[in-house]
Amino acid sequence: MIRTGKQNRHEKITVTLLSGRPVSPAEIAEVFKGTDQESVLYRLSTNIYNIRLDGGVIKVHKSGRSVTAYQLMNPQDFDTTGRYNRAVYQNTKPIVVQTPVVEVETVETEVLAA
Repeated sequence: MIRTGKQNRHEKITVTLLSGRPVSPAEIAEVFKGTDQESVLYRLSTNIYNIRLDGGVIKVHKSGRSVTAYQLMNPQDFDTTGRYNRAVYQNTKPIVVQTPVVEVETVETEVLAA
């Protein structure tokens, strides 16, 4: 079911990250400047956490302990309003990988021959 209604704060931040390039916290603050959501940087890490809960993969670029930029690694999984598009993954089946079984006798003879 696709959710409609008011856009959440973390979805607005997701829209700024949709380019897939690293976005600095200053650029995010510039988007919200002059709005009622201007204090978004106070809880920016919480909003990034909510994007991750939605299904976003966020890479955090740091210089020492301070964050220099955030990068959304899977922008193709979000629509233009910043909402995660779960419909892409509804009908997929898990991939089963079968590893080849090597017989013990074969391994021993190769080791002795070397």
